[in-house]
Amino acid sequence: MIIDNIIVIVVAIILITYLSINYVKKYAPGNLILISITAFSLGLYLPIVFYDVNLRIRYQIPLLIGIFFLPCIFAILQYNNISFGKKLLYKKAQNYYLKQKYTKCIATLQKIINTQGRNSENLYLLASCFYEIQDFENAKDILYNVLDLDDKNYKAYFKLGNILEKEEDFDPAIDVYKKAIEIDPTFYDAYEALGILLANKGEFDQAEEVYKKALDYHVESYELIYNLAMIQLELGKTNDAEKNLEFALVINPDIKEAIYSLGNIKLLKGKYNDALNLYNEIIKDEEYGLKAYYKIAIIYVTKNEFDKAMSIIEYLVNNDSNYINIIENEFVFNAMRSRIDEFLKNRKDKIAEEELEEKEEIEQRKKNRKNWFSKENKQDDKKESILYDDIDMTRTGFRVDSNKKEE
Repeated sequence: MIIDNIIVIVVAIILITYLSINYVKKYAPGNLILISITAFSLGLYLPIVFYDVNLRIRYQIPLLIGIFFLPCIFAILQYNNISFGKKLLYKKAQNYYLKQKYTKCIATLQKIINTQGRNSENLYLLASCFYEIQDFENAKDILYNVLDLDDKNYKAYFKLGNILEKEEDFDPAIDVYKKAIEIDPTFYDAYEALGILLANKGEFDQAEEVYKKALDYHVESYELIYNLAMIQLELGKTNDAEKNLEFALVINPDIKEAIYSLGNIKLLKGKYNDALNLYNEIIKDEEYGLKAYYKIAIIYVTKNEFDKAMSIIEYLVNNDSNYINIIENEFVFNAMRSRIDEFLKNRKDKIAEEELEEKEEIEQRKKNRKNWFSKENKQDDKKESILYDDIDMTRTGFRVDSNKKEE
């Protein structure tokens, strides 16, 4: 009986040690609870053995479960690399990623990979971390490993495309974006990235097809509709672009870019009242306000409403002097060129006068500062002279009275 008890105690100690080692090596947080239960049960079991207490069977069973059976089951599972802490540790890594603690996320994922091996899930998260810290070389290498393990991982293709695009390796980037869409035909981000990349390369026909296909799955995406309209403008499909811009504004009436672009189309088609209405919607916008005013001035000149045009021109030039050159070079304003030129000349003279005054003020400030420093230096020399006199007095031990010296 004593030998049996000793065996149980030794086995319990071995199991506690093994589970503690696994906690450190494999980071199995559940082991802490298990070790505590086993240690507590062993702490109860030792005095029972020492004092030879005869326990009833209903008390012995839970003690033996806590000392032997429960830790033994967990030890066997972990020996076969079956750990209940795997998902918990991966969730911890995900949490680090969401909180933008990428260094900690990388360290946690590397621990998972070292103890549990690689899979596409943890490698993709690891690549995403390297991507976020702009270590694109490591991210790219890991993404290729992800695709070796799972060639259907469309998110990995998309992220790889992002990196290739940043490296200006455009043709391979286009290929992997297309692969991502092939795997998941509803993948919004891949459509958008591919369309923009094709447009930037000047391949507008292909870009148009990409956006049309994307809209089969995302029919109410005003961003895609707006992008399609811009591509159609590049292709000279003004009517299609006009319809798509109007559709985009039905979905979202606050797209300033779409309002401005649609106003330009209406202006181009001679639909001046429609264009004015659109431009007036954005005249208070910080980015498009002055641009809209400029177009309004063009409309007023075209309609021979010169006084209105002149007031708009004055407003533009007074708010942004860059419009002086723009207006000077715009042939539409030739209908009232003499009036405009007189105003622009006066405005340029005033700007030159203000610049001269500002320059003179700066020069005067520099001169004043120079005089001030010069005065300070003279005062410092005087103080230094007094200081030397004091030093001489220290050496002689008395002050020489100049009046007595003359006597």
